[in-house]
Amino acid sequence: MTTAAQRREVLADADDTARDVPFVHLGDRLTGQARRTPDAVAVQCGAVTLTYGELAERANRLARLLVAYGAGPERLVAVAVPRSAALIVALVAVVQTGAAYLPIELDHPADRTAFMFDDAAPVLVLTGAGVAGRLPLAGRTVVDLDDPVTAAHLAAAAPAPLTDRDRHCPVAATNQAIVIYTSGSTGRPKAVVVEHRSLDMYLSWARHAYPAVADAALVHTPIAFDLTVTGVLAPLTAGGRVELIELRDGRPARRPAFVKATPSYLPMLSGLPSEFSPTGQLVLGGELLLGEPLRDWRRRNPGATVVNEYGPTETTVGCSEFRIEPGDEVPDGGITIGTPVWNTRLYVLDAALRPVPTGVVGELYVSGALVTRGYLRRPALTATRFVADPFTGGRMYRTGDLSYRREDGLLMFVSRTDDQVKIAGYRIELGEIEAALCRHPDVRHAGAAVRRRADGTPRIVAAVVLSTDPTTGSAPTGASGASGDRTADGTRLRAHVAVLLPDYMVPAVVTVVPALPFTANGKLDRKALLAPDRKKP
Repeated sequence: MTTAAQRREVLADADDTARDVPFVHLGDRLTGQARRTPDAVAVQCGAVTLTYGELAERANRLARLLVAYGAGPERLVAVAVPRSAALIVALVAVVQTGAAYLPIELDHPADRTAFMFDDAAPVLVLTGAGVAGRLPLAGRTVVDLDDPVTAAHLAAAAPAPLTDRDRHCPVAATNQAIVIYTSGSTGRPKAVVVEHRSLDMYLSWARHAYPAVADAALVHTPIAFDLTVTGVLAPLTAGGRVELIELRDGRPARRPAFVKATPSYLPMLSGLPSEFSPTGQLVLGGELLLGEPLRDWRRRNPGATVVNEYGPTETTVGCSEFRIEPGDEVPDGGITIGTPVWNTRLYVLDAALRPVPTGVVGELYVSGALVTRGYLRRPALTATRFVADPFTGGRMYRTGDLSYRREDGLLMFVSRTDDQVKIAGYRIELGEIEAALCRHPDVRHAGAAVRRRADGTPRIVAAVVLSTDPTTGSAPTGASGASGDRTADGTRLRAHVAVLLPDYMVPAVVTVVPALPFTANGKLDRKALLAPDRKKP
């Protein structure tokens, strides 16, 4: 029951974000920054530092080698390099070829990595001798950065920046820039294709919104996480210093001005020395931000601006923000996701794609310049999530997030419309975990859910129903589902899942049950699954 006046009101803020941002290819932005500040430190990892001049020279040499191996526009290069200065060189080199980089996490199960290689079909895999043996590389074109032959080729390559004459074809704004895999509800990951046009738009906004990136940025998240687009590429296009670090293993060379993390990292940051926390801006995103843990960190760091940034990978990185400036009160409960960024519209719509009134919950849709191309080689899935914008005639992304608009115009996240959850900022489809459990020959049905500990920390729990032996009607030998040690059985199933899924998707608890709970309409009742701390019989 939305009146014409209400409709105009809820759509009005969508027209306030228009900004003229001339497109510049990321490779050209990186080259330009190296020319302006060749002697400034660009990358630091432990005792290794690279100036902008050194980074550009090494990346240009490597880019020429990658072009010889087939890297170029609309082609993918998988980057499986440990956290190091060489990792940043590799990313910049791929960008300079015009190809898109596919970041690979080295601690992911081999089966998952093999699926990504087969699904994405990169023209080559860029890696190093220290990790090549951990990757499923049989039959693939591999460039080993630690191979003496590679070193000889790089030494002979020209250090000058690449132009379109050096590439297989000219680069364009609509070429793919990054391909990032996220969890999939069908039991297999899906890859989001981010084009250069939306990437440049986001980075242009980020340099304006986060001036601290021009100083020192601390990056501790995995490179396959889209948070690192902000932490790495924004500083490198603004003249800042990127420092790569493992929070538990090292100390930063200097206190950063900028850090981007998930809200789950707040308790860790609060417990670490102040040198790990930013002096300028702390950007949090990837999951619901609660005021209580933020308030604890804020007491220790009163001078920093805190930004709650919202945005699925399908909208490049971030598409809305809310700022808590020094001296502002931190509210209790969930923090608003704020208002849209440049050239972005956020709609709260009903099932018929009509705007709902202020205060009414609807599904959040994102339209504008940050909407990505879609899912790699998944046209049917792309068509269900990337739909026509009835208000502009463009495209919009259906987030699956329920939200509402407050009287002050700020947006509040409520929940998901499907089974997708977030743990430590990682998007997780519970269906993918259930599919992995069901791949065990002893498992007939599986259900997964998220439960919170007493301190509010979320973790995944799962319940399974075991198959029965058709000749005896009992649980299979060794499964101990009908009787026996269910703790051991859960441990065995967790180990099975750990081979198939990344650590952050492995359930903290797997419990054998006689039957899964279902709602009256026959759907899995996730709320009724076992609580994580319930003792098993």
